[in-house]
Amino acid sequence: MHIRIIDGHDCIGGNKILVCSENGEGFLLDFGVNFKKWSLYFEEYLKPRTGKILHDLLKLDLIPRLNVYRSDLLAPDFDSNECVKFVFVSHAHADHCGLIGLLSEQIPLLMTKETFALLSVMDQLKPSIWEQLTIRTRTRSEDEHIRTDVLVNDRKKKNRKICLENVEDQLEDEFEPVDIHQCWPNRVEILPVYHSVLGAAALCVEVDDAIVIYTGDLRASPTKEEEEFWRSKLGEKRLALSKRTEQFAREIKDYRDSLKKPLVLIVEGTRVSRKADTTNDERTVFQNVLDAVSRTNTLVIADFPTKHLERLMSFLKVAQMCGRYLALTPKDFALLQYMEKIDPTWQLSEQEIQCLRVYHIGKVEFSKLEKEAIHFAKSSGLLVGPEEVNKSPAKYIVAAGYFDMPQMLDIDETVLNGSIYIHSTSEAYTEEQQMDYKRFKNWLTRFGIKPRGLAFENDEIVFTNEFHASGHVSAQELEKLIETLQPDVIIPVHTEEKFWFVERWGTKVLTQEEVYL
Repeated sequence: MHIRIIDGHDCIGGNKILVCSENGEGFLLDFGVNFKKWSLYFEEYLKPRTGKILHDLLKLDLIPRLNVYRSDLLAPDFDSNECVKFVFVSHAHADHCGLIGLLSEQIPLLMTKETFALLSVMDQLKPSIWEQLTIRTRTRSEDEHIRTDVLVNDRKKKNRKICLENVEDQLEDEFEPVDIHQCWPNRVEILPVYHSVLGAAALCVEVDDAIVIYTGDLRASPTKEEEEFWRSKLGEKRLALSKRTEQFAREIKDYRDSLKKPLVLIVEGTRVSRKADTTNDERTVFQNVLDAVSRTNTLVIADFPTKHLERLMSFLKVAQMCGRYLALTPKDFALLQYMEKIDPTWQLSEQEIQCLRVYHIGKVEFSKLEKEAIHFAKSSGLLVGPEEVNKSPAKYIVAAGYFDMPQMLDIDETVLNGSIYIHSTSEAYTEEQQMDYKRFKNWLTRFGIKPRGLAFENDEIVFTNEFHASGHVSAQELEKLIETLQPDVIIPVHTEEKFWFVERWGTKVLTQEEVYL
């Protein structure tokens, strides 16, 4: 067996891992953007050329030289013997899936139905070519003014192979369903885990005479105390989401014990290098949000990742308990509607729907998905605009973040002055993000909005984190998980501190970028 960590070695994010059997057949674990490397060359207004996307990214060493790319993008023929049978997408975060749009439509994408739903929603919001789930083909232009090596969109679509469980009848025409057993000759199984986005999963694959486990990103399951809290607040079905990592560990241990084969664990270690780490869990976040909202009689602006449905449901529950409406953008409301179609667990109750509103943002162009959400909200009496918020600001929690601030200009200054902003998402890790938040400070200061969850000290931003819980397992919980699984080989990825693993498991830990077993 040959394991090559193409990206995600000695860094957090950008996972691209190639696993090959002794006969040369293999698979890729994720195909994400390494934002640290990406930002060396690109930023918001400096992007790769879509007409020469493969050429540009290959020349900058931002994608690997493998024969896995779309032929319509003029993919070179590399001197590579690996035969990639499928690509596993662990979850819908860009550092794990942000480059799947470049992959050949003939290579099946293996993922959970929730991840597919999230990617499908994002796909309808005009993503960049490298992010697209649906393949919109490109070709050489017949325009004499355009160079022949520059590709243009010809508006045609190619069917992409997708491997899901029990949702074949729900796939759109541009997707071709593939049975999981067609992807690999031996056992391959998707095992859902608990993370900060719905649909996250690990992968279990038999390769040669070993079991390969890839964790993707995951966090620990709740304590018994937290479990009871969520049972009472979100219900039994949604509680099951938070217990997925525990179930994953139990299944792997039982499977390994029954087969008696060596276990190779490719495992994330995001938080092992964080010295001052938060111990917050989702229960703590919920309680802190409830305290903050219940103590204010002004407008609340809340910034949280809507793909993290558990966090969204927390804010919705707080809105219910405080007699407010949670106002979502059309895009975010459309995400909820789409998730209901894929997984009934997330179907909203009538009581929950009555606490939701769709905020009619002031822009000219809407995607088809957003238009459908606006139409549904209007016909259901859920659509509100700035007039309703200005009239009764204390009745609303408006979901809005940094990039939504221009939409807040429709709210009266007297309403914004004294309102609170709750930061319930991750902190800024890059210089670009730091600059964004320094600019964000100007918005808050200009309108007298009081921040919660972040502060500004001597022109520096400080994230206080009382409204955020990490989506990654803590060092203590990770050690417990690895001891439970008892792997024979440990390969750390998605971490800046691989020697944390060496200190604990010694020669079991392989830290090289390429491993032969």
